[in-house]
Amino acid sequence: MEEKDEIIISLSDVWNIIKKNAAFIIIVTLICAIGSFFITRYFIPKLYTSSIQLYVDTSNDDENKNNLNILSEQTYAQNLVATYIKMLNTNTFYTELSEHINNKYTAKQLSEMVSFSSDEKTEIFDAKVTTPSPNDSKLIADAVGKVAPEAISRLKSKATLKIVDYAQLPTAPSSPNEIKNVIIVMIAGLVISVGISLLRAFLDKKMRYNEEMTMIGDIPILAAIPKFDAVNKSNKKKDKRESV
Repeated sequence: MEEKDEIIISLSDVWNIIKKNAAFIIIVTLICAIGSFFITRYFIPKLYTSSIQLYVDTSNDDENKNNLNILSEQTYAQNLVATYIKMLNTNTFYTELSEHINNKYTAKQLSEMVSFSSDEKTEIFDAKVTTPSPNDSKLIADAVGKVAPEAISRLKSKATLKIVDYAQLPTAPSSPNEIKNVIIVMIAGLVISVGISLLRAFLDKKMRYNEEMTMIGDIPILAAIPKFDAVNKSNKKKDKRESV
């Protein structure tokens, strides 16, 4: 059986290829970074986020707390947080929220703009509102702070919602993140340009000679014919001058 030739590539070979294609790699990386910056800044819509923090107060809910002796007061409040978030994340709540802001946005639109989250360790949860307008984000966040406690007060539970931190007017967009996008695309451009350089080098089947080579495969090198392109070009230029 014939043995297949193995291609052995050392780190020095890879480094030499990268150095040889340094200009190409730098140009591609810079083009990707600059392109990402301009696309992020001028073409991707900016979004603004305003948030409000709500607190589940169980101080008036002594009846239910006495019935749940196994749970601590804090654990009981944490369980209520999850329940309240599910209740607020309903079409009924968003319809009330839409009516509160004079139907500027529909219930469906509001459900896509508002998100509730908690760390599951405290009685506090956040309501974040993200829209293309900083004023609208604050407007809806303020409305959540008004409508949410009213919606919760209609439950049989005596626990209430209180505002811990009021909504602020966003002064800068929350997305897109220009620096993050530029870094990601720049790294992608670097990887792609290096990959193309290595692929081109590995697919190049031309045989190159240097003075230290003594063998090509199993065949010894007896002599090498120099490249006469430069000499021929200079002779042609000289002949033209003489003819003139």
